[in-house]
Amino acid sequence: MRLSKKGEYALRAMIALARNEESAMTITQIATSQTLPKKFLEQILLALKSSGLVRSKAGPKGGYELAEPARSITVGMILGAVEEPISHTRTANNTDENLAPSGVLTLLEDIKLYVRNKLETVSLQEIADEAVTAQDMEALMWYI
Repeated sequence: MRLSKKGEYALRAMIALARNEESAMTITQIATSQTLPKKFLEQILLALKSSGLVRSKAGPKGGYELAEPARSITVGMILGAVEEPISHTRTANNTDENLAPSGVLTLLEDIKLYVRNKLETVSLQEIADEAVTAQDMEALMWYI
C-alpha cells in the first residue's frame, strides 16, 4: 500500500480542522495552514463531505468543520473517503495463484489485516494532538 498525496492531504486537512474545532475554516485557511494546493483540496473536501466526515457552513463565519468530534473519527475513515481499499500486490494478470508460494499470500493478508486494524484504531484526535510536521507526514508514506 502506498499513501497517495490525496490521502496525505486529506489527513493534513482533517488535522487542521481538528485543531480548530471552535470555528469553521475556509478552504483558503486550511490550504494556507497546511501548505496544500487549494484546487486539489477542494476535491478532497468534497469527498470528505460526501463521506460525512466534514460539513460546510455558509455565511460570513462559514467554511468547513468536522461533522463529528475528532476522537470519533479514525485515520481509516479519512483514508477510506479518498483512497482505494487496501489490497495485496497483484501480478500482471491479477490472479492470486501467481503469488506462490501460498505462504506469501498468507503473509500479505496478515499485513493487510494489521494495517487495516491499525488505521481503524488511531483517531484523528490522537494525530492532531501531536505536532505533526511535514517530515512526519512523509513518514506516513509507506510501502508494503
